[in-house]
Amino acid sequence: MTAAPGQAGMARAIAFMVFLGGLAALPPLSIDMALPALGAIGRALHTGPSQAGLTLSLFMAGFVIGPPVYGPLSDAFGRRRLLLPGMAIFTAGGVAAALAPSIAVLLIARFCQGLGAGAGMTLALAIVRDRFDGAAMQRRLAAITVVANLAPIVAPTLGVALLPLIHWRGIYGVMAACGLAAAVASWAGLSESSRPAVPSFSTRALLRDTVVVLRHRGACAAIAVNALGFGWMFAWVAGSPLVLPGLLHMQPGVYAAWFGATGLGIVAGAGVNGIIAARGVPGRRLLAIAAGLALTAAASLSAAAVAGLVTTAIAMPLFMASTFSFGLAAPSAARAALDPLQQLSGVAGGLLTSAQMLAGAASSSLVALLFPTLGLLAVSGVMAICALLAMAAVRRIPH
Repeated sequence: MTAAPGQAGMARAIAFMVFLGGLAALPPLSIDMALPALGAIGRALHTGPSQAGLTLSLFMAGFVIGPPVYGPLSDAFGRRRLLLPGMAIFTAGGVAAALAPSIAVLLIARFCQGLGAGAGMTLALAIVRDRFDGAAMQRRLAAITVVANLAPIVAPTLGVALLPLIHWRGIYGVMAACGLAAAVASWAGLSESSRPAVPSFSTRALLRDTVVVLRHRGACAAIAVNALGFGWMFAWVAGSPLVLPGLLHMQPGVYAAWFGATGLGIVAGAGVNGIIAARGVPGRRLLAIAAGLALTAAASLSAAAVAGLVTTAIAMPLFMASTFSFGLAAPSAARAALDPLQQLSGVAGGLLTSAQMLAGAASSSLVALLFPTLGLLAVSGVMAICALLAMAAVRRIPH
């Protein structure tokens, strides 16, 4: 029995969006799936917890560096030509990590993994911009956000389940297998979405195009809103183990359930974004609503902390509201960054991706630095600052 043409087309469309979402999910999958293995890595390679933790820092460093390079190169030579080597680098990094005889080799391998993972998220955004416009593009960006943000919900549990079965080296092997699958799918089923008339590249052109994007008021503001949204969301991610098991004395199983629920808040926000965008609501209005909701949640959380009224029943809906607001903002912010710069969508996507990771690293570092002194106010305060700055940036985005 063969599928009807309409059904076959829909199946291909769904597979295409799952593929792009999978590319965008590689970074959170690679970060969160390895978290339960840090202790085992330290013991196996005879190193301390701080050095084992550098496997995350080096991955994030590679991820920040990669997108600003992949984006402009893909504008010059095409998306598929850059995606294949990016996935090859990610896969090779995973294999090297799985076989690493020392912590030094593992750190280099993780840096390479991050460098390759940056291609997936950056080029997924650029491919959507190449193929879709307007509300159709925003719906696809919302779908990518949904798929990508399922990864941090599933990945820690997956890491816990895999660790006793295949050990930490096997976890890195699974990452390599994901990269290989993405590379094969790109090679076999992905057609080029950007075809420059005269493929060319120079360092001067890279700098020129980057300056063009940064000088574009709306695109630059949208990049900032997306980064700040990730910042208020990552403040919660960094503070969650300090607040829930620490201040609220949650048991590990309850903590994992609540953490997953807040992750689903991102998915719900992105889903709502896609529905509202289909009804013609301007993206700028959605961004303002999202930033306002995040600020309200952070301010309420701060007030509860000052009054000594923080309980699970009060804190968790507010944390879920903040993650929901990031999911609501992310697709519209990506569209506002990519839409006005079709010929430079790779550059814009690279800056969007890199700025997002930098903001997440900065907000989580601030929470870790301030928590011993301020407690819960460190988390809510960083969230509030990010939301306030996002509200200011939204005003610079054209109607």
